Amino acid sequence: MPQEDFIKREIDKLGKILAKALADLLGLKLDGKVNEGVDALNVTLKKELNFTIEELIDLPEDELFSFLITTKKLNNNQLELLADMLVQVAETSNDNRSTIAYKKALIIYKSVTENEINYSINRHNKIESINQQLGL
Repeated sequence: MPQEDFIKREIDKLGKILAKALADLLGLKLDGKVNEGVDALNVTLKKELNFTIEELIDLPEDELFSFLITTKKLNNNQLELLADMLVQVAETSNDNRSTIAYKKALIIYKSVTENEINYSINRHNKIESINQQLGL
């Protein structure tokens, strides 16, 4: 029982860290400091999960979900926060990496939807928005 409590606390802690990183990114984005927000996000991700947004974007699509679930052991809430981060990064880019970030976020959102018991209209709307951005 104590081991399970420790694991639960660590999972909850990581979720809070990811949520704060996303909030910080959004705050800096609103202040017009997008690059600083992405840099801060990368520092947090590197420290907590040992990868950056750029490394995630560079990961082949067919390896993405396995990497996040099997290797990094992220739960659905953490995955959705990570997808939200990818969307924010995609919205601030004007190059091919924006499209790749949107596609990665879409993969994550769809996978979470398939693995989640409860339907989320918010997640559905995020998927629809990305589909529109990608012209799907």
